[in-house]
Amino acid sequence: MNIIILGAGKVGSHLTNELSLQDHNILVIDHNKDVLNRLLEQNDVMAMVGDGTDLNILQEANVRDCDLFIALTRNDDTNLISAALAKSLGAKEIIVRLRDPKYLDHMDRIQEITGSNLVINPEYLAAKEIQRSIKYSHARNVQSFLEDRALMMEIVINPNSRLHGQRLADADSYLSQFDVLIGMVIENDQVYIPNGDFVLEAGQKIYVMGSKDDVDQFYKAEISESIRMKNILIIGASNITYHLTGLLLERNFNVTVIELNRDKAIDLQEKYRDALVINADGSDPDILEEARIDSFDSVISLTGIDEENILIALIAQRYGIDKIISKVNRTNLLKLTGILDIDATFTPKSAASNYINRIIRSKYDARSVSTLNNLYKLEGDQVEVLEFEVKENSMIFNQRLRDIRTRPDTLVAMIEHSELNGQIEVATGNSIIDMGDRVLIITKSKNITQIDDILE
Repeated sequence: MNIIILGAGKVGSHLTNELSLQDHNILVIDHNKDVLNRLLEQNDVMAMVGDGTDLNILQEANVRDCDLFIALTRNDDTNLISAALAKSLGAKEIIVRLRDPKYLDHMDRIQEITGSNLVINPEYLAAKEIQRSIKYSHARNVQSFLEDRALMMEIVINPNSRLHGQRLADADSYLSQFDVLIGMVIENDQVYIPNGDFVLEAGQKIYVMGSKDDVDQFYKAEISESIRMKNILIIGASNITYHLTGLLLERNFNVTVIELNRDKAIDLQEKYRDALVINADGSDPDILEEARIDSFDSVISLTGIDEENILIALIAQRYGIDKIISKVNRTNLLKLTGILDIDATFTPKSAASNYINRIIRSKYDARSVSTLNNLYKLEGDQVEVLEFEVKENSMIFNQRLRDIRTRPDTLVAMIEHSELNGQIEVATGNSIIDMGDRVLIITKSKNITQIDDILE
């Protein structure tokens, strides 16, 4: 693909690093020559110094010939204008980054005006990741599919679970209560796509899949209510905090935010009356002591300073907080300290970059029989979860899954039926795939690019 990336900031640079490892022609445009030179030293890409709102620059970059134009500067106005110009010049597809929360309610209109195929907000994506991590605090990896209507969750089987000591076939009656399936098991770093004879044991990691509500019910059955998260402390009223506070309040969490800037604190309190906002320095141990940090189930540090976030995480550790999450942009700081044993560190740039990368991979790999809408890599790239939209001429149409010979270590996990108003089905041997359905596949194979590739 011919890809033009406007903006070589944190998100743009991270995405460039990722895409440069793939077979794409990449041109990066930025007004900062020094930043571009650093990118060129690290990656096999092209670069151009210039302003993305300058029509002459876009013409010189041959935007008319690009397959994908991605506007990723930190300035929303620049991204909106450049996207509209790129569309007018003939760019085939466009992705736009918008940071201001006010745009979230107008995504469809913005896409129409700019001609963009996708509008992303890195801070909102990061907030969603954190919210899922808090809601499912005893799940390590939670991914959403089918526009957030389906979930995949990684949990560890505990000794009191009804799954412990059961063959997968025998555990089916328990799993069917929730209409979920176990699509993958990890034991001693070995990945298994389990069959009915696989024996489940305490300590194994399992990936459970189903509709959002069904997985939620399964999680509640497996994880005692007494150890779930309820009281959340957030340090720093960033854009991520703005989104995260709303998401957590919607799910009935108790949210307290500490913010040093008085204006930001007032704005956040006015927006979210059900939250408690404290105007103080959240990196001050005395302030955290006064706020009774030890009474919180989770501490999330979202200030704009990495060192402060690391300090807050260390303080939270000292108080024995169950779940600690920190925003750290300069991950080399974690390597230098080498002492953080916290649940998660994240960067908005990674959340956005990984999201865009999945979109690009899916478009690049797609062929005629089906469209690859999403691609997720798990367990050190040992496993892929693929989301296909099935088109005409597929060899799997109108057949029960039990009558189809699929590749080893490949599982049809879920089906969204287009003719049943998007009803989601956990796949069984009796399931039938039809044209227009969307299908989730779990596989250890590396060369599945269309739905028919699952056949032996």
